Amino acid sequence: MRAGRLLFVTYLLLAVWSLLLVYSTSYGVAIMRYKVDPSYFFNRQLLFYGLGLLGLLVCSRINVKLFYQRVTLRILSLGLLALLVLVLVTGNAANNAQRWLSIFGVTFQPTETVKLLLILAIATVFLRKGCGVRVQHWVLGFLFLTIALVFLQPDLGTAVILGVIGVALFLTSGVGLSRLVRVFIWAFGLIILVATLIYFFHPDFFSTAKLGRFAFLDPFNLENLDASYQLRNGYYAIGSGGIFGTGLGGSIQKLGYLPEPHTDFIMTVIAEELGVFGVIWTIFLLMLLSFTTLYIAVCSHFIFDSMVCIGVAAWISVQMFLNLGGVSGIIPLTGVPLPFISYGGSSVVMLSCAVGFVMAAARRNLLAKSREVVYL
Repeated sequence: MRAGRLLFVTYLLLAVWSLLLVYSTSYGVAIMRYKVDPSYFFNRQLLFYGLGLLGLLVCSRINVKLFYQRVTLRILSLGLLALLVLVLVTGNAANNAQRWLSIFGVTFQPTETVKLLLILAIATVFLRKGCGVRVQHWVLGFLFLTIALVFLQPDLGTAVILGVIGVALFLTSGVGLSRLVRVFIWAFGLIILVATLIYFFHPDFFSTAKLGRFAFLDPFNLENLDASYQLRNGYYAIGSGGIFGTGLGGSIQKLGYLPEPHTDFIMTVIAEELGVFGVIWTIFLLMLLSFTTLYIAVCSHFIFDSMVCIGVAAWISVQMFLNLGGVSGIIPLTGVPLPFISYGGSSVVMLSCAVGFVMAAARRNLLAKSREVVYL
């Protein structure tokens, strides 16, 4: 099967799998907490995937010549920064964070859009201007500014994802290893300096709610019971599932014990209802999508396509790691959704658009290959 077709089939499998899981994990929450129809979240996720599929088809047909134009880079970079500034100024606050915007009654999370815009902006810079020192400085400054604005929301999980995406794109651009090491040292020193200044001048920034994320180190400690409530119930769900699970729809923890069973902690309910095999199948689909994206990047003859594909693969992989690492207690909880699986319109639509750009790269790979065959 061609890489583009495999990518699209995997995307469709993830969509169907997500819809099934979102219905199973959300009908209890819909009835008991939100007092709405049991299929409320399923219907919305179906709408999100419908919009996502439309976005995928549109993005897969965008002419790559558009990214050679100077105005495109300006739109991408200024649009990215405008979204982040706007959410800090007029965004909706919830759970000690200001991460959402409401426009014409539609609420969305701008950082999901920012992830895709950052990939496209950096790829466009290297496409148009090469990999000179001045270009590297511009990209680094833009990357650090973007991460800083996200960190102020605060959204540590997304800041980490953006940082990994930036590093992946830098490696793709051909930056030397020694230069990359110097950048890491400089960035680490800057982070330590900023954290120290914040601690002394704004100690309230390190609130109990934020530091409570480190309760994962000892979730059953009597002093951590409130902070580790969700993590402990996730453990109970995983332990109850065993190898074969309790059966689809048979979860107990989703019925009021897990606050967000259909979003961040959806994998724990998968483990409870479908056991080890359900977890393995979910991870397999996500890894298949990531590796197919990387394969398309390696086969690409075009630097823009390679960078976009690697950026998207890094995005999916690191977000999957942060989500699974958080719910399993390996790392602190960051609040990022499981890509393509968790309920959420912003994430589903933007990830779908990202897959569309990867499919466009796969199509150009086929065209380049066919021309080589004709030439030979």
